[in-house]
Amino acid sequence: MAKNSYPRLFSEITLHTMTLKNRVVMPPMCTNFATIGGAVTDRMIDYYTARARGGVGLINVEFTYVHPAGKVFDHMLGIHDDRLIPGLKKLSDSVHQGGARIIIQIAHGGRRVHSDTTGLTPVAPSPIPRLNGETPKELSQEEIGDLLQTFILAARRAKKAGFDGVMIHMAHGYLLQQFLSPFSNARTDRYGGDLEGRSRFPLEILREVRREVGGDYPLTCRICGDEFLKGGFDLSQSIGLAKMLEASGANALEVSAGTHETGQVITAPPYYPMGFLSPLSDAIKKEVKIPVGVVGRIHTPELAEELLRQGKADLIAVGRGLIADPDWPRKALEGRPEAIRPCLSCNQGCGDRMYFQQDISCAVNASVGREATFPVEAARKKKKVLILGGGPAGLEAARVAAMRGHEVHLYEKEKELGGQLNIASVPPAKEEIQKFKEFLIREVRKLPVKVIHRKLDARAFKKITPDWVVVAVGGKPQGMEGPGFHDPRVISAWDVLSGKKETGRRVVIIGGGQVGLETAHFLLQDEKEITVLEMLKRAGQDMSLRARKVILEKLIQGGAEILTEAKALSVEKGDVVFERGGLRERFRGADSIVIAVGTVPQEEGIAGLGRSRIPVRRIGDASAPGKIFDAVHEGYQVGIEI
Repeated sequence: MAKNSYPRLFSEITLHTMTLKNRVVMPPMCTNFATIGGAVTDRMIDYYTARARGGVGLINVEFTYVHPAGKVFDHMLGIHDDRLIPGLKKLSDSVHQGGARIIIQIAHGGRRVHSDTTGLTPVAPSPIPRLNGETPKELSQEEIGDLLQTFILAARRAKKAGFDGVMIHMAHGYLLQQFLSPFSNARTDRYGGDLEGRSRFPLEILREVRREVGGDYPLTCRICGDEFLKGGFDLSQSIGLAKMLEASGANALEVSAGTHETGQVITAPPYYPMGFLSPLSDAIKKEVKIPVGVVGRIHTPELAEELLRQGKADLIAVGRGLIADPDWPRKALEGRPEAIRPCLSCNQGCGDRMYFQQDISCAVNASVGREATFPVEAARKKKKVLILGGGPAGLEAARVAAMRGHEVHLYEKEKELGGQLNIASVPPAKEEIQKFKEFLIREVRKLPVKVIHRKLDARAFKKITPDWVVVAVGGKPQGMEGPGFHDPRVISAWDVLSGKKETGRRVVIIGGGQVGLETAHFLLQDEKEITVLEMLKRAGQDMSLRARKVILEKLIQGGAEILTEAKALSVEKGDVVFERGGLRERFRGADSIVIAVGTVPQEEGIAGLGRSRIPVRRIGDASAPGKIFDAVHEGYQVGIEI
């Protein structure tokens, strides 16, 4: 094993009576892998056990509801019934066998619950609806007492199920943070008012749970360092809460941030800096003696080590990074950080799917949630596989097929591998896509994949005599129909991002989807005057909700004008004619008109295939335009099927 380059990260730490082998923590992240009744499934066990085997020191199991009325998603994990204990015990046993410690997070959704999920009216400290939500019923003091009992019973079940500790969820706009925040708590009784009153219920839960589980059982709390919301819970209040939690028996704190109205902070898109929440953990750590953990786009062991060296945290919570690569800790410990599959912070597979009541996955790791059902195993019969195209779909197909022992020939007509990843990595804050491209190329280069940088011809096809053909040649920019769109001022967003063509100062971008908005963001760096025309009612409809919110804010702050329900009709000597609200309007004097209206598959014949019965599979944008998620998953799938 290589010398440990991260001595602090891979040093032991004790949380009360529990010793962790390292400081890498998997924070609680909902998976939607449970049954509709909240029971553990084999799929969930496989998912967590893979991360345990990957070397993480502590796994904090996801939000687990203490009462059916506190369930936020259909397939959330529950701990509200004794009948769930055997499944939970099976989970804790498996994680222990994998080499990690395991804590379970107990919680209630409060006003973040929807009656469509529970069949019950949501409850909260005050009848204040969440964003786009129902108006909850205000809890009476008697009902608060009843809920206190559900947390106590949940902790009792957790201990019986073999968990090493319990985490009480006091963040992310769920019930306990709703009590803590002046934004959502307007009570005038003993559970409202100042910080002491608003903290009363969370502190009662902590003290009573401590009484239930005993003095030697680790209890941790996840807290909100700042809601980043006017009139909300801020850092000064969080510091006050942290002191009270320490005095009331908490053994460690994990500092997160954000609430339902500022969800972009909870699962931050790439527009936020790496480790951006560390100032919050730093400020809180200075005021308490118990260990403090930090979350927030900590994707590399180098950053994790630096945060520990600076004393900004005692524990490093790697969330989406461990979804992307369950072996993150082991690779770091072995001195192979370049082998870690990089998280894109895109939320395509995790946050967005969870939000829409789907099971989580990952844009860059197609095996998430399928660890046991779709493993990369040696093929029973080795085959010759011809792959056309070296973009994300083709590279992933080549990687998986070669790992399974097939003879892989990858043809890419361009000088550089990566396909559209080379363009997608250009806009601001998209550097992680470049790292993912480099990761895929490195992985393919390590394997016996024959990479040929030229267009396949009939002679080469005949020489290979493949058993399988995978077409992953990607797509091309969709053009515009109508008068004037052949004007030399009309160029594609791909040409702009690739550097093939430059724009003038006044730019009209036709198409306000992800490519159009990211191209606008890119051009704003050069102080261009940007107008975006989007046919739909909202720009960025094809984007992650949280990324969309941030990029629109950045574009507006940068002076870009975004016109929705605006259909471009023609170009007339630099003027863009469009229809909006039933009226024709004209943007005059555009120096450049950038087209970003979508992608269409490349139509590329396969020289030499003829009437052969060789199986041919089209994947990625060569099949249908999609995202990185689609390309990687289709590449993985075909690599497994061959």
